[in-house]
Amino acid sequence: MKLLLVAALAVAASAADLKFDPATGTVQATGVSSGEIRVFAGDAPDVPAMAGATALRNGVLTFTPRYPLVPGVPYRASVSGLSIAFELPRRATEPTQLLRMYPSAAALPANQLKLYLEFSQPMSRGGVWSYIRLIRDDGLVVELPFLEIDQELWSPDQKRLTVLFDPGRIKRGVTPQVEMGEVLTPGRGYTLVVGREMRDANAQPLTGEFHRQFRVAPSLREGIDPKKWKLSAAPDGLTVEFDRPLDWALLQHVLSVKGIEGTAAIDRDETRWRFTPTRPFKPGHYELVIDMALEDLAGNRIGRPFDVDLFERVSERITAETRTLGFIVQ
Repeated sequence: MKLLLVAALAVAASAADLKFDPATGTVQATGVSSGEIRVFAGDAPDVPAMAGATALRNGVLTFTPRYPLVPGVPYRASVSGLSIAFELPRRATEPTQLLRMYPSAAALPANQLKLYLEFSQPMSRGGVWSYIRLIRDDGLVVELPFLEIDQELWSPDQKRLTVLFDPGRIKRGVTPQVEMGEVLTPGRGYTLVVGREMRDANAQPLTGEFHRQFRVAPSLREGIDPKKWKLSAAPDGLTVEFDRPLDWALLQHVLSVKGIEGTAAIDRDETRWRFTPTRPFKPGHYELVIDMALEDLAGNRIGRPFDVDLFERVSERITAETRTLGFIVQ
């Protein structure tokens, strides 16, 4: 009986297994009924475990990383005495380009809130701030212009990075703005530089160093007023002209025509939105629906400036999640 019990335990132990599944990007353990799979990136012994979730389904303990694994990076995983080393194979791809920066306007307000960097292929996470510089027209490298947070703001496909200017140097009267001054000075020119050494998801460098020049206009500290927009409607579509450039990424989602399907395009330096219905508009009354999350380049929203002076009254209180503008198709 004892011999049979020892044999059964040996079979159970041999059934325990830990492996990496490259098809799903997960680490899976079988023969383990409980525990937390811990995954580490790199060879250093003291790195923290990666963010992710461990779940038990159908007898398989699975770790799903919060962010996609990077090809070419060595990883280690362990659970209940089991451990493995693995690496996601690199894929043969074309070199990655930094395609463009948004906003696309040549002049940005001195209280510009954010920039978007759009890449041709997925990028790696981590350490991006060492590759991004802001240089003034006199050659001065601006000190700490951006909010360098560890939780980098990548789009789900890893192709768009949101770069935030330090809000503490935008809002008036707060300590960083008083001690260090504004990041951008009206009337001056600046160049955003992104180094070629920034790595894509295959751990390969960019095709070249990226440069984007812009000049700085006075700060914009007034809320958005849709009443200043110009709407032009015809059976084949709707054109909305804004009184100022608006946030490029938000414009992808915050405008729609109530009850009508179609496609939208943004152009003219994010000052125009054009909607083409799937089927031509019939004569009648329609509504443009505006999500209240809409922002301009300085983070101002509808009726609410980003930087509200404590001694001033906000002219309009926001209570609705959306607002509508009516238009007529003849």
